[in-house]
Amino acid sequence: CFFKCYPSAVIKMLTLTLWNSAETTQHIIELYDHAPVNLNYQFADVSQINKTQGSYSQTFRIPATKTNRDFFGSIDKANVEDTSSLINSNYSVKQKIKASLTYNTIPLMNGYVQIKAVYIQKKDFADIELIFFGDTIDLATALKEKKIADLSTTSIDHTLNYANTFLSMNLNLKSGNVVYGFMDKGKNWTFAAGQTPPYSVNAPLWQGDFTPYVRAKWLIDTIMSEAGYTYDSNLFDSVDFSKVYLPAYNGSISPRSDDSVPETQVAAVGLASDFVLTQNNADVPLLDTASGGYDYSNNWDNSAYNWTAPYSCQITFTVSIDVTSTSIGGVITNIYKNGSNQLTINGTGQISHTINVVVGDLIRMTSRYFGFAATLQANPVGENFGTWFRIDNVSEPFQGQDVDMSLNFPDIKQIDFLMGLQKMFNLVFIPDNRKPKHLIIEPMQDYISSGTKKDWTNKIDYNKDVVITPTTDIQKNVFDWGNSAGQDFLNLAIQESAGRIYGRHRIEDKDNDFATGDAKVQTPFAPYIISNIPSSSIAIHRCIDKEGKGVQNPKARLAYFNGVNSNVGNVWVYNDSLVSTAIDLLPNFSNYNAISPTVSNNDLNFGYERAFISLNSHPVNTQYYRYWMGFVNELYSADSRLLTAYVKLTRADIQDFEFSDRIFIQDTYYRILKISNYDATTGGVVKVDFIKILSDVPDCADLPTGQNANGNITFNGVGTDYGSQACCERYGYIWFADKASFPSNPRCFPNTPSTTPTIS
Repeated sequence: CFFKCYPSAVIKMLTLTLWNSAETTQHIIELYDHAPVNLNYQFADVSQINKTQGSYSQTFRIPATKTNRDFFGSIDKANVEDTSSLINSNYSVKQKIKASLTYNTIPLMNGYVQIKAVYIQKKDFADIELIFFGDTIDLATALKEKKIADLSTTSIDHTLNYANTFLSMNLNLKSGNVVYGFMDKGKNWTFAAGQTPPYSVNAPLWQGDFTPYVRAKWLIDTIMSEAGYTYDSNLFDSVDFSKVYLPAYNGSISPRSDDSVPETQVAAVGLASDFVLTQNNADVPLLDTASGGYDYSNNWDNSAYNWTAPYSCQITFTVSIDVTSTSIGGVITNIYKNGSNQLTINGTGQISHTINVVVGDLIRMTSRYFGFAATLQANPVGENFGTWFRIDNVSEPFQGQDVDMSLNFPDIKQIDFLMGLQKMFNLVFIPDNRKPKHLIIEPMQDYISSGTKKDWTNKIDYNKDVVITPTTDIQKNVFDWGNSAGQDFLNLAIQESAGRIYGRHRIEDKDNDFATGDAKVQTPFAPYIISNIPSSSIAIHRCIDKEGKGVQNPKARLAYFNGVNSNVGNVWVYNDSLVSTAIDLLPNFSNYNAISPTVSNNDLNFGYERAFISLNSHPVNTQYYRYWMGFVNELYSADSRLLTAYVKLTRADIQDFEFSDRIFIQDTYYRILKISNYDATTGGVVKVDFIKILSDVPDCADLPTGQNANGNITFNGVGTDYGSQACCERYGYIWFADKASFPSNPRCFPNTPSTTPTIS
């Protein structure tokens, strides 16, 4: 009785198709004739991956016909309850239902619908009010609270052995998706005279002193794949981006393994009864069966009174010495490793100590008295007094373990990692209308410049106002780009002394009296700062705090892998047989994309900074100048304009348009920001907001492009062009106008390196 009950309802060319919850069958929904379905398209859909909705329709009503009830169920009956989250086992009000809106087979919008209300009319008839949401990059919902540590790492897990560690530096481990880098995780290395250097023939590095770095491209591919998405990206497929890595470091002194659990290697032993000392050293009869004792992995020998190292690692232990009474004289206690004294304690009390051990090393405690006789007092292990020995912490093995990469990632959500990349590289995420869950991911400027040219001059309805406005009202007074605060000593020193985060770029629009408010683009990544190991010229990232200890739970960081640095002399490392072996290289990771960067190289920071290492000159190509400058200058230029006009658009225009299109109107090109209330039923004139396209607005009249033999920065690709003071300083260099050698010919010079703060 469709036409009898709903005489104004006629099946028209406008078609609403809905899918069942399994997305295996389609249902054609009956619509009212002439009822408007107004659609809105907006640019934010492709520039924000964490948006849960973007393009959308105004609400519209459909009749509760039998056909529509077959899909929605008895939605109009308030007393009908959900069954398994479905209404009469048909439609769930809690789930997104895949939908498409077409006109005579021309796609107008793809996405999903949501029920907003049901209207009862004359008791027997009902309307269902819907809203249509266009496809968006709803990765936030797909990824939810998952962290990168939740990713399956089977394809990059590996054994920490000599071959894998050093072959990785030639990209021969896991197709180059894992490379071992060199960073200070708490050893507080120095080459200062009289101190043990990081590596020598008698004190070689362990393989675990190196840190696995994971290629950012692998992380992106895996996140997308596990979320059910595919993508294309010229940026992510580029050679430059293939060199971007994330340190897989979360505070562990050595890469964590799934086959050794350090937490189970601890032990605590004490005295079952008081122990009478002699004047000769004697093994203290400590037992794991004493009150409060434990030995989860059976490393303590209750007959030999010693602990056997289960593997090569670092251990921290606590010794407690107590006697039954105070007497003249005292007690001397020693902790031995394979007969070599590691710690001497004179008297009573408690002390903690950290040492390195090799698999099979034996740790034991001896004690004796001098002066008058003394007796060691028994008490439950862990008490404030009594005599006991406790292995408090056992690190991951220094080498040889099967590394589970998921156990080594820093604490960051997958969606935050992707959003961080979006902010660093000013990315847009474009849904592919022809391929479900397939995205085009490119930097904003690349996407905009790829658009198709279209002439809409004759589509403008000049019977309505065409409004041209400057962009001053949407500009911010202050705009900041930067990373998040780091916890290592260099990042902290900059935050405390300069009151900002290293690598920030700031724009202050002092010329605009109408600009208001602040805006910030901030990634979740901490700056990856490199500095020299003290008393050397070897530059590494020193992820240590003010006390020289490894940073615990560090933020995620990104760095370029620049191959190996062979200018480091012999680097002594344990091989798999624990033999000290010399290599003559170290891997180089940096915020720059070259070991010795110059003007034309790239920098993962947003703004220019004085380096903590010696550079010929810092690179011009920061993240801001590579990926944000053109977009921002288009908005902040004095020539920037917004245009609002009413445009007669056909359904073919709607189907065919992209936000990257270059729309020609009279004598100027624009791009589309928003299409408002396009009537999918009748088509016609619709309101469109545009922004004027400005071709390569320069940030400054002169661009640094090189450096000559005298150290001068040169400009505009000409070896004798020395630029201007304004542009020299704009790009972070120093203008010398008063040097005796060229008082009438000032020059632009690099910034000198900053002094590395010392560790207290």
